[in-house]
Amino acid sequence: MEGNQMLLACIVCVIYAFLATSASAVGPEQVHISFGYQPSQMFVMWSTAQFGDSTVAYGTDQFHLSSKKSGTCWRFTYGNPNGLQYIHRVLLEDLKPGTGYWYYVQTSGNSSDLFHFTTMQSGAGWSPKVLVYGDMGKEGGSQSLPSLYKEAASGEYAAVVHVGDFAYDLDSDGGENGDEFMRRLEPIASTLPYMTAEGNHESGYNFSHYINRFSMPSNSSSPHWYSWDMGPAHFISYSTEVYFYSYFSGWGISQQLKWLQEDLAKAQTNRAERPWIIAYGHRPMYCSNLNRDDCTTPKSVVRAGLEEMFYKAGVDIILEAHEHSYERLWPVFNETVTANNYIDPKAPVHLVSGTAGCREGVDPMLGPKGPWSAFRSWYPSRHGYGRLEVVNSTHVYWGQVVDGNMTLEDEIWIVQHSHGPFN
Repeated sequence: MEGNQMLLACIVCVIYAFLATSASAVGPEQVHISFGYQPSQMFVMWSTAQFGDSTVAYGTDQFHLSSKKSGTCWRFTYGNPNGLQYIHRVLLEDLKPGTGYWYYVQTSGNSSDLFHFTTMQSGAGWSPKVLVYGDMGKEGGSQSLPSLYKEAASGEYAAVVHVGDFAYDLDSDGGENGDEFMRRLEPIASTLPYMTAEGNHESGYNFSHYINRFSMPSNSSSPHWYSWDMGPAHFISYSTEVYFYSYFSGWGISQQLKWLQEDLAKAQTNRAERPWIIAYGHRPMYCSNLNRDDCTTPKSVVRAGLEEMFYKAGVDIILEAHEHSYERLWPVFNETVTANNYIDPKAPVHLVSGTAGCREGVDPMLGPKGPWSAFRSWYPSRHGYGRLEVVNSTHVYWGQVVDGNMTLEDEIWIVQHSHGPFN
């Protein structure tokens, strides 16, 4: 009798363990969204440990999610032996502009928490606010996350722009590090469209984690660059990594340049509606850090490859990261400052915000700064992020926030009455 009781107890334990493992194994997690190909679309992505259906239930009434949409699921193993290997993606369509939607995701009968997002407003006559940062690690990023959670929950922002370097790294620990990072990101990225650019820390396994974990509205043949419109601005995400990794040899530089030329030409024809052109890529063209990064030298390959094109196209603002510090530049082209103010700039304004926090710490700026450097900050243990607001056709606000107390350490207004090529 005692043996039967022990056997029964063992069976119960096995069943309980199986049910618990099964529930957690296929339970959706790491939910995040991004803008689709049209303003009326939204990508929704998540991960599970097992294969299953990909469904999003959504609606404008949180107590009555009247719509459902199915998508695709694929197995992701390259550089991800220990991570959750099934990625799900659903493209929601025909969403109403400027409207709040409630949603949850579901796989194999297991549902996520209930989330909320707001679609972008229609047209160009509104003032979108965007959170901007780069270089956020799983560990160091925990210092910025509480402030960013508050920002995301405030309802003030339309999107996030993450300018490269995620998790440090997404592929570390066989992908487990990337999973944990995406879990921590969920309170932000499930609410605000999370728009990205790739950095050097995404290069592992030929950028496979970046390509699989994120979906951007790529209007090209490559997931490494894309553009999108919001309010009175045209945003361009470009890759600085094409200049540094053999993965791009023979195609990356030429294909991106061709696409950029075409995209910028199209943006020129649309400047009456969307006058601001805002580009973002990971590695800066200029910086005054003490390391030997590409931006510290007059022979910068990123600057040689892109600066003249952006100048001739009249790109207004360039958002960058990579350096674990904050630096604001005067309008500059070819190492020449065009003015020590931001009233009708005659060259792009570079904003370097790579202080979201990572295990590598900050990058010192003890040496003399270049003539193009208007403001810089690198204090140890000080982390932060940027706030960008495209107020109207002539005014853009920028502020750099210190995490924790969420105070501003720097802010400017960029005023441009004559958008167009600078030359």
